[in-house]
Parts: sequence; structure tokens; C-alpha cells
Amino acid sequence: MTDIKKILVVLIVLGAMVSAGCLGSTTKSADAYFSAGKTLFDKGNYSEAIKMFDSALAINPNFKEALVYKGVSHDQLGQYSDALTAYEKAIALDPNDPLPWYNKGLVLGGQGYYEDAIICFDKVISLDKTDAEAWYNKGVALELLGRTAEAQACYNEARRLNPSVGQ
Repeated sequence: MTDIKKILVVLIVLGAMVSAGCLGSTTKSADAYFSAGKTLFDKGNYSEAIKMFDSALAINPNFKEALVYKGVSHDQLGQYSDALTAYEKAIALDPNDPLPWYNKGLVLGGQGYYEDAIICFDKVISLDKTDAEAWYNKGVALELLGRTAEAQACYNEARRLNPSVGQ
């Protein structure tokens, strides 16, 4: 075999190995881990999803969506402290995103911390006054505190925004 043919064979083999993922970076991208985690999440495999979200976060600690999905996964597993930690990190990255505030409010309300839940729902409402679910869940927390008139006002606003909310 001539030297040129040998070099050509080596280049072809190297090209095939690179395209097959045998050479180069062995680290998946944060997006790839997030996508795998979301697939597992959608299948209800929350423990495995958390591992994928953690891998995404190891690459990109500022991956807010991975933090939110990690929080919901922990919540689904009854790991409320871990869920709150994930939501707090997401909020620290973007305090103007209503979703981690809303999810934090749900966890706090579910644990009986109604005043803290109301603070979270108020934050959501300050960011999006048309969020019927936030109005409704604020009403639930107020009602559980015995503040029925305030709760009713929240329910009314929620139903004004979305007549099917809470049904």
C-alpha cells in the first residue's frame, strides 16, 4: 500500500470514529442531558430524570429549565425539601420567571405553609396578573387560613380570567 493510500485509510477510519462518537469529547451537552431527563420525566421516571437534570446542571449550573424540572421531579417523589431547593436556585437565576415561584407556592401550600405560599402566589400575580391558577391557589391558601372573604375575591378573579379554573 502506498503512503497516500495508508493516510487516506487512516483518515477514513478516524472520520468514521469521530462520527460514531468514539473520539472527541465524551461529555454530552447540557441540552442532551436535559432532553433525556425530560423524556424520563414525561414517562414518570422521576428518579432517573433527576440524574439527567443533575448531569445537565453539572455542565451548566445556570440551566433554569433543568432546575425547574428537577424541582417538579422531586415534588412528584415527595421530596419537598429538595424540590424547594431546586426552585430557589431557579428563582435566584431569574426572579422574574413566574413558574418556579408558582411551583414553590404549590409545595409550600401542600406542606401547610400557607402564608409563605401566598407570598409566592402574590409574586406570580405581580409578574402575570392574568395567571388564573395563581389567583385560585392563593384563594385556597387564604381559605385554609380562615380568610374566606379574601379567598372568595381570589376565586372570583381566577374564574373571571378562566371560568374552568379549579374544576
